[in-house]
Amino acid sequence: MALSLMQLMSVEAAEEEDHFLGQAEAYGLMGIYGGHFVGQALAAGFATVEAPKLAQSFHCYFLLPGDSSVPIHYAVTRLREGRGSDVRNIIAYQKNRPIFQMTASFKLPEEGDVHQPEMPLVRDVESLLEELKFDEPQFNPPPTLEGRTEILMASDHFIQPAYVAGRAAELKLWMRCNSDHPLSQRESQIALAFMSDSTLMFNSVIPHGLPFQTHRLTSIDHAVWFHRPVDAAEWVLFDQRSSAAADGRGMNHGELYNRQGQLIMTAAQESMLRKIVDRKE
Repeated sequence: MALSLMQLMSVEAAEEEDHFLGQAEAYGLMGIYGGHFVGQALAAGFATVEAPKLAQSFHCYFLLPGDSSVPIHYAVTRLREGRGSDVRNIIAYQKNRPIFQMTASFKLPEEGDVHQPEMPLVRDVESLLEELKFDEPQFNPPPTLEGRTEILMASDHFIQPAYVAGRAAELKLWMRCNSDHPLSQRESQIALAFMSDSTLMFNSVIPHGLPFQTHRLTSIDHAVWFHRPVDAAEWVLFDQRSSAAADGRGMNHGELYNRQGQLIMTAAQESMLRKIVDRKE
């Protein structure tokens, strides 16, 4: 039986203090999906932070492709130990080489002033699920492997058999972690970290071509800020767009909302965006 997402994202303490081991996983031709590192690295950071502190934000760099046949070693450095907040640096290693790096901050929850953008209007989850009963299966990005998460595309213009000029550089999707029980706040942040890398980079290619057909894509760096708690086993809306493309790179942004319209998370990512050159030409 396949591991659940929480089982896959869990890390075990290694012999050296603040060092942890995580299981790798193959996600098709791409090797290890970037969100796999993000979720496990956050779990390793949590293992060194006392409750009830939660993640405030994290910033990541994807350094090298991962090897799905080798366990992942996470080394945590305690950059700050405070009464109300902590900061950790987490580096993932395989074969003694650093392949991923995260700096994460954690803090105690507190009350404060509130303002936010308005959640966009999109098709609701129920109508999309009903439509799936009759249509062909949707595009299934890496996080949906083994049914660990579900993603419903609320943008009709993205998944098409051919490139269509004039498409807006934006995507909207519903997503959730498949779980037979509610997730804790820490589990939910790990699940959202895992899913946050899912489709952001695709926003930058939409006006120019098709992912992996006309363009090579990969995540370069990735940042997330958490605003409110949420149960990631419930449906949340990920509103995404690309603000720019230049120098072989795309800039992508996203906001995550619960079904009540509250802003849960903000994400930003720079991705590689390079045209595939036909060597026969």
